[in-house]
Amino acid sequence: MTTTPAGWYPDPYGSPQLRWWDGSQWTDATHPQEAYAQEATAPPEQPSHTAPLRAPLRTEQPMWGHPGHPPLPTPAFGQRPKATPVWPWIAGGVAVLVAIVVAFTSVLVFMNNRSGSTASRPDEVVPSAPLDSIVPPSPSPAAPLAELPQPSGDRIIDPVTGLSYAFPGEPWTVPKSADINNPDNPQVPLWTSGYSALSQQDYDGEGGDWVGSIYAAQLPQILPYGGPQDLRTSVTAMLLGYEPLFYAPQHERKVLRNEAMEVSGHQAWVTEFEMDFSKEAAANGWKWKTEKGAFVLVDRGQDQRPSMLYISVPDNLDQSVLNRVLDSLEAR
Repeated sequence: MTTTPAGWYPDPYGSPQLRWWDGSQWTDATHPQEAYAQEATAPPEQPSHTAPLRAPLRTEQPMWGHPGHPPLPTPAFGQRPKATPVWPWIAGGVAVLVAIVVAFTSVLVFMNNRSGSTASRPDEVVPSAPLDSIVPPSPSPAAPLAELPQPSGDRIIDPVTGLSYAFPGEPWTVPKSADINNPDNPQVPLWTSGYSALSQQDYDGEGGDWVGSIYAAQLPQILPYGGPQDLRTSVTAMLLGYEPLFYAPQHERKVLRNEAMEVSGHQAWVTEFEMDFSKEAAANGWKWKTEKGAFVLVDRGQDQRPSMLYISVPDNLDQSVLNRVLDSLEAR
């Protein structure tokens, strides 16, 4: 285990500045990048050592590359993914929060199949204080389920995650496991239950379908997790990392809810958000303009990976499904 020394580091919250790490937490002291060479080793005049940063932060994401590669068998959250991302992991010497942001940024730089994405970064997604070590990724489960569970009455019961949740019926359908899972890619979840609904077929004129999605999985091993204290950081990492993969077209993001919750007595964290594609939708004649979604992470106790639930519903589908699923969520 190593500890990151105090110093100026690239802002983990996404602004084009340096931020002061006091050796145990991020402060609200920032520093222009262009002055780094002359003043990188100097501490701030009045560094904040007493409280984690809580100021609102808003930034823009860079361009992610270009479309046009063969399909990847992962679930179609919004746009269907078209290539395998490269997700390098960074080990030792950097706080986990910085490592997550750097790793996810690397994914997006290396993804040569993504179009631009502009997303707001409100204060609701400021992560909790970072850890001082990183757990290297371990392999995903050997194989996905042969078939995803079908509804039992009006519910889906996931045999792997222990989650169960409402099934809304048509137009939502349970896909084939082989169509949404790639066991050779530990960078994406191995989905163990869920369903989807078509929002717009061939929305891009190149055979791409836009869909609503509700899926459950264990938290991928590539994301470190040490217990309930990491719930918020892990959900933030999922949102920042998966956003450009699941929502490639240019958009703005607004966080609607970001808070702790309980699921059948288990500690959990939920982040609800809205992706706004209005400008692109108007320019391209898309049938949807916005999409509401949520990431939920449920702690399952010692020596068990937490369970994650992903929900995303475009506005040309019934968006009340999101609240119905969240309100119905149970865990054994």
